[in-house]
Amino acid sequence: MKRMDEAQDFEAVLRETQSVLRAYIAGMGVPLDVVDDLAQDVYLEYYRGRERRPADVEPIRWLKGIAKNLCLNYFRRSKRSAAQQQEAMAVLLERVSSTLESLREPAQLDGCLERLPGRSREMIDARYRDGKSSEAIGRSLGMTPEAVRIGLLRIRAALRDCLERRVAPGGPA
Repeated sequence: MKRMDEAQDFEAVLRETQSVLRAYIAGMGVPLDVVDDLAQDVYLEYYRGRERRPADVEPIRWLKGIAKNLCLNYFRRSKRSAAQQQEAMAVLLERVSSTLESLREPAQLDGCLERLPGRSREMIDARYRDGKSSEAIGRSLGMTPEAVRIGLLRIRAALRDCLERRVAPGGPA
């Protein structure tokens, strides 16, 4: 019977506080798409440690204390995540700029183009030298436009990889 009373007490606290708690979390500056997840975490913490709440402290006050701590943890993680994203972006931009730099040297690109199989070379020439559409290339090569688009996507990836290898320190000239 004690278990049933605890469950009913928790359900009552949940019903009475959830809108206020969600507003409190949102008011802390947490993005709206994260508020429900954090609120759920707050209620889990509350449920697991409900015996630690002093009898003279109202549940909403206790919940707000838990929410404040979880929000601060969220912001710490987000800050770290943002820094990691900035670092990854810097590495990506460096790679892109070195690849673009290599494009200024036609010999680098020519070397990669020469390695392409005949049909791949035809597709690249038709698209970028002649300016043909996927439909036109497909008609001339007996392929669907979708197959041409996928083929060009793969060929561009292969060219990018080839260029990156060539511009990497110690890569082939």
